[in-house]
Amino acid sequence: MKERRYQPRRRQQRPRSPWAALLIPFLAIVITGGLFYVLATMLGGGVIPMPTPTPAPGEIAQAGVTPTPMQPTPTPTPTEPTATPTPQEPTPTPTAPPDVLQVGGRATVNAEAGLRVRSGPGTNFDLVITLPYGMVVDIIGGPERADSYTWWQIEFSTPDGEKQQGWVAGDFLDPGIQNYNP
Repeated sequence: MKERRYQPRRRQQRPRSPWAALLIPFLAIVITGGLFYVLATMLGGGVIPMPTPTPAPGEIAQAGVTPTPMQPTPTPTPTEPTATPTPQEPTPTPTAPPDVLQVGGRATVNAEAGLRVRSGPGTNFDLVITLPYGMVVDIIGGPERADSYTWWQIEFSTPDGEKQQGWVAGDFLDPGIQNYNP
C-alpha cells in the first residue's frame, strides 16, 4: 500500500462582482473629496466673510438717530529731513589669476618641448608655429572639442613683434601668467 502524502487544499477564489470594479474607485473619490472638504472648512477656507453694509447719511436721520458730527483730525507739522550720508564706492580688489582657461584670459605654455599652434581646432590642421615653454598667450576663442583635446584659439606675438593667431590643445596651457624657471 502506498503512503499518501498530505497536500494542502487549494482555496478557490470567488469571482469578483463587476460592480466592485465600479464601486471601489467611486468610494475612494467620495472619501477623498470628503476629507478635502473637512480640511478646507477646518482651515477657514469654506467661509467667506461678507462686509457689513454701511447706511447712507440720509438713512440714519430717517431712523430717528441723530448723527454725531465728525471731529477734524489735526494735521501733523512736517519735520525737517535729515541728510543721508552718501555711501563710499568700494575699492576694487585685485583679482587673482583665474584657475581655468577662459576666453578673454591669458595662459602660459607648459609644454617643455614647445606647443604646436595649428590653423584650426584639431591635429589634422596645418602647423603654424611652435611656441616655446613659458610663453604667455591671449585666449580669444574656444573651447572646441576635437581629437580627444579641448582646443582654444589664441593670439600671440612672434619674436619680430607680429601678432598671429592659431589653435592649441588646452592640455598644454596653464591659466594665467606663470613664471616658469627653466
